[in-house]
Amino acid sequence: MITSTEFSATLVPSRWVDLPAEAVIRAIWLARLRVAKRTVSFAVIGAITALLQPSEFRSEARIIPEMNTGANDLFKRLSSMAGFAGVDFSDTEDLDAVRPDLYPNVLQSTPFILFLIDAPITGKEPLKTVGQFLSAGHMGWSWKELLAFDIQEDTKHSPSHMIKGPVHLSVQQQEVAEEIGERVNAKLDTRSGVITITAQMPDAQAAATVAQLALNYLTEYVTTYRTGKARQDLDFYDKQLANARQRYHKAQLAVFDYNDNHKAVVQQTTTIDRHRMEAELIIAQSVYTELSRQFEQAKLNVQERTPVFNVLEPPNVPLKRIAPRRMLIVLVFTLVGLITSVLAVLIRQANVAGRLKEIIAEDTH
Repeated sequence: MITSTEFSATLVPSRWVDLPAEAVIRAIWLARLRVAKRTVSFAVIGAITALLQPSEFRSEARIIPEMNTGANDLFKRLSSMAGFAGVDFSDTEDLDAVRPDLYPNVLQSTPFILFLIDAPITGKEPLKTVGQFLSAGHMGWSWKELLAFDIQEDTKHSPSHMIKGPVHLSVQQQEVAEEIGERVNAKLDTRSGVITITAQMPDAQAAATVAQLALNYLTEYVTTYRTGKARQDLDFYDKQLANARQRYHKAQLAVFDYNDNHKAVVQQTTTIDRHRMEAELIIAQSVYTELSRQFEQAKLNVQERTPVFNVLEPPNVPLKRIAPRRMLIVLVFTLVGLITSVLAVLIRQANVAGRLKEIIAEDTH
């Protein structure tokens, strides 16, 4: 019985390693036509593969978010008041639940992906949604798509603002969602504070459109979050102010009607009724005035808490594709074809197959 060590020692060194360099070069030279044919075949396969790969375009947008919010004023007031008690709030002045370093996570969230799936997009073809664009064969060919030809599902989903419970995605929706998560992202430069939003799509116009959609969604999301409490207060004061205005007008009308109907009557009972109506009018007027002041203050708070985003670079339509690198693909296939052809010649020159048969025959005997 021949061991694996003896097998490798008899198979490789005796017929291959001991071959002189001149013999190796001569064997390759004699088989140059066969090597050239195989290399050219691999190059053709590489060219076909490179041409079948879809073009990819990338569009970028850069923004500078506002670092300070209106909440800092509250912390400054608390800090000045707490200073008398020896409590230091100086470390909490820049507190913000949605910090700029969390902005990239917003563009990786499921609500944003569902929003983008249903968002309209314009490319080389007529207007359609991003989900339809990505699932309509623009991502190139793959064995997965060829084997899953029978899966026909709708990519539409309920709008992201209507999400109030668990999200149920179909197979195709999940695939498109994963594709969007890889194609759209954001990155924060901690030194400069610049946020770069990147969108990569098979179409140049589509890439710019998706980058703009991501930019709009991010700014709207942050604005809605930061002004949410102030807008709730504004809506509350608006409703209360409407009720107070109605009450005030009703009290005014009651006093005026009473005065018109009791001009010549001088009685204690009528005087008491008039005083009550006037007191109600004064109270209604005070409430109406105070709510009007708070309503105007709430509007100022909404404006104060609304963040400002400075757009350094708007999304542009890219003129050059970033992928595929067709020349590199052809060169790699050509190099692989050359190496495999040369190895095939050397293996044939070393008669590895014949030696292997001899070893197997000896082992059987």
